[in-house]
Amino acid sequence: MVKIVEDIFGIATNPFTNKAQVIRRYTMSNTNHMSVRIITLGATIQSLRVPDAYHQMADVVLGFDDVAGYLKHQDLKFGCTLGRVAGLVSNGEFILEEHRVIVSKNLDQKHNIEGGFIGFDKVIWDLHMMRPDGITLRHVSNDGHEGFPGRLVVMIHFTIDNESRLFIRIEATSDKSTPVDICNHTYFNLAGHKAGVEGLFEHRFFIEGNEIIETSTDDNLLPTGGYKSVDNSVYDLRLPVFMGDRVRQFKDMPVPGYHVTYALSKGPTNLNTRYLGRFLHCPSGRFMDIYSNQPALHFSTANKFPKESHGEDPIMGKNCTRYWQHSGYVLQLMGFPDACNQTMFPTIIVMPAENYFHETIYHFCVKEPWQCCATKEEIEAIDKDLVRNS
Repeated sequence: MVKIVEDIFGIATNPFTNKAQVIRRYTMSNTNHMSVRIITLGATIQSLRVPDAYHQMADVVLGFDDVAGYLKHQDLKFGCTLGRVAGLVSNGEFILEEHRVIVSKNLDQKHNIEGGFIGFDKVIWDLHMMRPDGITLRHVSNDGHEGFPGRLVVMIHFTIDNESRLFIRIEATSDKSTPVDICNHTYFNLAGHKAGVEGLFEHRFFIEGNEIIETSTDDNLLPTGGYKSVDNSVYDLRLPVFMGDRVRQFKDMPVPGYHVTYALSKGPTNLNTRYLGRFLHCPSGRFMDIYSNQPALHFSTANKFPKESHGEDPIMGKNCTRYWQHSGYVLQLMGFPDACNQTMFPTIIVMPAENYFHETIYHFCVKEPWQCCATKEEIEAIDKDLVRNS
């Protein structure tokens, strides 16, 4: 049985009315002691608590204890929903039905990214329904907002079950043809949000991606419309690897960690939900299996967080925790970046008669304690077997 509790998280200014509005929080908990907290500011995952192999609880997502923290660090998108186009629209324009559409340019005054200046992460969402297994939040994005055509009605269903699965299902309809690409942007650390880079580096993980989306070699990193094989590169994560071993290989690179989009499917976007990978924190035994129907996965490792080694001031997170560079990682299940302008990419255009549907599932489990204490070689053998049998 799932229990849902509503409380008040704080107050924020509605960006559309410029009036103060209450931010509500909904806590969903199951019989396995898993709990997920969602706030209406940005349809944000504020907390996600799960036990480890020794029955110790930890909050495994980074975030803040109050509204002020989320407002101060909105540029880093802690736990929020991105849209109406979560990815990039290069040059802030695209051709739709033989007409040029101009959208806002919130990235370097050149490009549109993450929905624009007032994307879905800044919206105060409405509670549409409280269900026996979760909640549904609703937002209506008006025709012309940030330049995008169509009145877009969006529903996000957050659901948990007694198998400790978190379901994020997003539906959207528009009265005009328009691009739609909506995703969640949560920073995870299965060692616990307090564990920092040390906990992150203890993860073993794999992602079932054979190719990444090729980007330009200049500072813009714009998609070229092509693909690159992950063979013989730091991006080959098809067999389990230690996070620390891999992130250290970026030390002398322009981007100091993972910031890459995997092309999971080049076909139509109406895909079946499928298994995409696993993240395991060996000392605690916590692991998270990932499923989605989206064609791309953008994987990043909090590279823009403050650098402790450079004497920068940390981000003060929940429970006065200091968040530094590489304190967490993000898994954005989404469409291809700049799909509006790259004709070879799967389309993200939704027609008036169509229904946009996104499904992502995070399944939280634990290994047995004896597996957590296994040698490195034994862990590698166990994980390779899991990959073969998944």
